[in-house]
Amino acid sequence: MQLYSLLLAVFLTGHTALATLPIRLVTFNIRYDASGRESGEKPWFDIFCWASSSRCREPHVVSMINSIVNDAPSGAPTVIGLQEVLNNQLKDIKNDLDGNWDHVGVARDDGSTKGEYAPILYRTDQLRVIAWETKWLSPTPDQVSFDNVSAQARQEGIKVALTRIQQARAAYGPLAVSLTGDFNSSPYSDAFQTLANTGFFQGEMYDLAQPNKVSGALRTTYTTFEPDSTPGSRIDFIWLGAKDGFPFTVDKYEIMDNNYEGMIISDHRPVVGDVTLL
Repeated sequence: MQLYSLLLAVFLTGHTALATLPIRLVTFNIRYDASGRESGEKPWFDIFCWASSSRCREPHVVSMINSIVNDAPSGAPTVIGLQEVLNNQLKDIKNDLDGNWDHVGVARDDGSTKGEYAPILYRTDQLRVIAWETKWLSPTPDQVSFDNVSAQARQEGIKVALTRIQQARAAYGPLAVSLTGDFNSSPYSDAFQTLANTGFFQGEMYDLAQPNKVSGALRTTYTTFEPDSTPGSRIDFIWLGAKDGFPFTVDKYEIMDNNYEGMIISDHRPVVGDVTLL
């Protein structure tokens, strides 16, 4: 049984006078700090990590995120959506990232700090949050409810997410929208197809990108921690829209390798996309 949530944030950039605005979007399920670990999984951090960083995931996850941020196009704010983040992991990441970072989002068990977050991270010198909220993804989104991990639960969650996005646009104008995360649904199956069928979004970034804008050879985002495991699936997405919103170009799409600095740092790979609002 899991409790799912939607984190909705409205940002204002300091570059509003520019004719165009580049933005880097990231989604990354970092794998929670588990006491019972999967085969091949290193701990997030423990006392032995001080002696050797090769024993733990935390420094390598932060290093990868820093690399993604530092490689962003010049002048492009980076918005990072993370999943499966416990409070100690969120503190570690924010403390160790280059620059001044903050987040929006709460943990799901108590609506504060207990349980997993799906936070959105941003640099405070690049972006200002106008509004944000967390909504539970269920047919009754104003009630905290539990549901089985099922196609129906994911499909209902999509409906709640889209309703809240439309309400935010009604309040703040024809905003450009991105919906990112681990959908637990492969392309053209339940949640993915439900979202596509709404007609609200222009599409998922991989499908929108021209072939010459897709970098690297990786095409799956879920892998497990075993380097020789069978091919995984693409379940982590960046959706872009809305169809009646600002026009944009997709400048780059890449699934990054989670085998980083000699370690599989998560059972998911980060997905990175660059867009320019026109």
